[in-house]
Formats: sequence, C-alpha cells, structure tokens
Amino acid sequence: MTSIKPFQMTDLFETNSVNLDTLTENFNGSFYSQYLTQWPSLFFKSVEINSDFQHSGEISGYMMGKTEGKLDKKEWHTHITAVTVNPQYRRLGLASYLCKHLEYSTSGDPYNTLFVDLFVKVNNVLARQLYEKLGYGVYRRVIGYYGKVMPTDRNKIDNDIDAFDMRKRLPRDVKGETVRENGDKVYVLPYEVVF
Repeated sequence: MTSIKPFQMTDLFETNSVNLDTLTENFNGSFYSQYLTQWPSLFFKSVEINSDFQHSGEISGYMMGKTEGKLDKKEWHTHITAVTVNPQYRRLGLASYLCKHLEYSTSGDPYNTLFVDLFVKVNNVLARQLYEKLGYGVYRRVIGYYGKVMPTDRNKIDNDIDAFDMRKRLPRDVKGETVRENGDKVYVLPYEVVF
C-alpha cells in the first residue's frame, strides 16, 4: 500500500535507489533544502507501507514542486521540478499518482494556481506519453534547454537537448488562456522562459 508523506532532508540518505537512475535528475543538497524550506507541502514522497501498518517501508518515489509567476500576467502556476519513481515500482501508476496529488494540492487554497507545468526532454517519449495521459499538452519547445551552451538560433532544433514545456490547466483558468494547441511548433530560447 502506498502512502504520501512529507519529504525530510534525511530522506536523501534513503533515495539512492531512486536517484541513482539515469532517468532521474540529481541536485545538490542546498537545492533540496531550498524546496523543503520554501515549498514544504509541495515536496513529498511516496512510501510503501506493509499490510500490518506497523512498519514504514521504502521510499518508492518523490515529487518536488513549487509555485511561481504572477497572477496579473496569467503566469501564476505550479511547477514540477522533479518527479521520479524507484525502478522496481515503475509501470504501476505511481508517477501519475504523485502528479495528481500535486495538482490537487495546488488547484485550491492556499495556492489556487492557473496551471501546472514541467520541462521534459523532447526525446523522452515515455515521459511525454505519461504527461499526455494526465492531460498535459506541449505549450512550447525550448531550444537547447538541456544543452551546455546557450543557443542563439531558435530554429536549430536538437531532440537530444531541446525540451518541451508541457502544461495542464487547472480549474482557476476557466477560459483556458494558459494552454495552447500545436505548442510543439512554437520555438523559444531558454532566456525567453521567465516567470
């Protein structure tokens, strides 16, 4: 049985089975600490609980989220910084469960954001399919987002380093002003993505 619990800094010592995976982006300790300090309710883990409820099992995944942007510019949103699942718990719907929990947590008070967004590598087809099943769509393609050099040509696409900025509107965006059709054909440079 899976339970959602707040992430604690000491949990980093127990997430090696999750973080040492090639699909998981790793951050330094101060980055994790910043999220725990600024958005503690949006940084949570999934824990597998055994049937006697006496023992908390291993961490099966976690979600790092935050809120940012300005409401008057229609940018007030929830951002998924990282969602990852231990390889032995994949293909069970756990990533979807974590994403839905974040959406639920920020679609009402105290956050009441307009949309949820995330960045995913263009060539990460499995992740894109997961998010599309959850109702996310491509808002724009960020050229060179995962590259080491800041790109200058917005038309020089590269599936290995470009990212899709994917979004899902939340109930506060009644008119659907924060999402668009055919976003995969809208190219921007990384410095143009500001909130």
